[in-house]
Amino acid sequence: MMTSAPAMAAPNGITYDCDTAADHFSELVLPAPKGPFIVRGQVKVNAIAASEEYVPLTRLAIVEAAEKSGASSQNQAGFSLSALPAGKLGAKTKDKNAVLHFANWDERKGGREVSHDPFPLADTQDGRPFSLAYDGKSVVAQFAGQQQTIALDVDVPVVRLICSTGEFLYTNLTIDAQ
Repeated sequence: MMTSAPAMAAPNGITYDCDTAADHFSELVLPAPKGPFIVRGQVKVNAIAASEEYVPLTRLAIVEAAEKSGASSQNQAGFSLSALPAGKLGAKTKDKNAVLHFANWDERKGGREVSHDPFPLADTQDGRPFSLAYDGKSVVAQFAGQQQTIALDVDVPVVRLICSTGEFLYTNLTIDAQ
């Protein structure tokens, strides 16, 4: 006689500890459902690596599925979170090891980056909630109390997460059909 264990409740989403050495990057590409969907979760900066060439950052965006891993997307919509030592920016702080966090909207059109002004973030030990809602024509991105609508029309959308030169912890990451 065979018995089966009761189904375990699904967790609140995935946890991804995106940890890369200085001057290196890592990417995770997740499939998206057909039709409208929403990506939700939290992200926090755990550590940054010293680099003279690259800014410690993470990006989360909805993009066209790439033909090969690591290839830049022609069109994408999402956000980026970067962290820099205050001293490197010339900022005077009581803590000589202070790290300043900035967010930016991550938008590409036809292979070109669209410029958005970065916005500073208050220091927090908690994860910052985010969402990217895609309806087939645009993404409504919400991060750190800010919101931006970015036009995006791709045939095969996927969710692409990149981090470079630091450790960024994603928690409760979900992708749900709407």
